[in-house]
Amino acid sequence: MLKIKNGRDFVGGVTMICTGLLFIWFGRDLQVGNSFQMGPGYFPTMLSLLLMALGTLIIVQSLIVEVEDDGPEAWNWMAYFLVILAPIGFGLLLARLGLAVTIFLLIVGVATASRYANWRHAILLGLFLAACSVLLFTKLLSLPVSAFGPWIPFVGDFF
Repeated sequence: MLKIKNGRDFVGGVTMICTGLLFIWFGRDLQVGNSFQMGPGYFPTMLSLLLMALGTLIIVQSLIVEVEDDGPEAWNWMAYFLVILAPIGFGLLLARLGLAVTIFLLIVGVATASRYANWRHAILLGLFLAACSVLLFTKLLSLPVSAFGPWIPFVGDFF
């Protein structure tokens, strides 16, 4: 009989597999196609299969690697609250503040919920990801999103 040595990883792996199966089920009516002629269901199906493969690897690891049991950990409700509100905040702030400022604020804001995060590291990570996002989405992919929105008029003219 297999013994689960790390329950958190086991539950996380099962959750990833169930999420992948759920997305495959939602996209069952989309044509997948093949690598050379991709249909609308190709990308979601491949991502779901990748998610399920990662979930399987995490489950296997949870059966092999034993975790040190320090006792029950208190739930970090602030982290759950901020991680759930981050996509909502992104949607509401993107048109007003622009991509760079929105990404920076959300990264720094969500990092405050972690007991392991350092405010200096959060600021550096926010700046790095904001710059990379602006470069990728506005310059390389030419998506119709501005780096700085109308609430930041003095910088928006330069980018």
